[in-house]
Amino acid sequence: MSDKKKPEIKLGLVVFGAILVGMGILFLVVNIIPYLSVGKLWPLFMLIPVAILIMVWIQDREKSVGVILPIIVLLFYCGYFLWLNFTTWAYTATSWPNFLIGPGLGFLALYFATKKGEYLVPSFILLILSAIFYAAIIENTLIVGILLVLMGLMLILKPLFIKNKKPTAQG
Repeated sequence: MSDKKKPEIKLGLVVFGAILVGMGILFLVVNIIPYLSVGKLWPLFMLIPVAILIMVWIQDREKSVGVILPIIVLLFYCGYFLWLNFTTWAYTATSWPNFLIGPGLGFLALYFATKKGEYLVPSFILLILSAIFYAAIIENTLIVGILLVLMGLMLILKPLFIKNKKPTAQG
């Protein structure tokens, strides 16, 4: 039984070691490049749980498919917060719908990973709401129209690409 745990322990040590190396490089870089600081790069620490969750997902993809949602959300917010740190946080006044996009993309990724249609409903609700809010902010409905057409087509065409599984006779 201990032989089965050894690959998991090795993978865990590799991931933990990679996290330590990455953090060490981050702290070294902020000392070398004056423009960078931990105050600007703190969103990169969101990648630590991402690495751990990816490790969990790799070990058993079927049982741990639910970790896809937090992986996508954390990756999205990491990028969004880095952008805000290197521009200005005043942009949150006009980019706040991104807080709906993160989970919307997470549910969409769950749909693509599982092919379960129930993940499309929350995904589309969040993505459509964020598109509507962005349209109101920028006073242009083009993006909403395109998004609604694409999502509608996806729902219409989805049944055409799903193959009906016929029961197989065993015996």
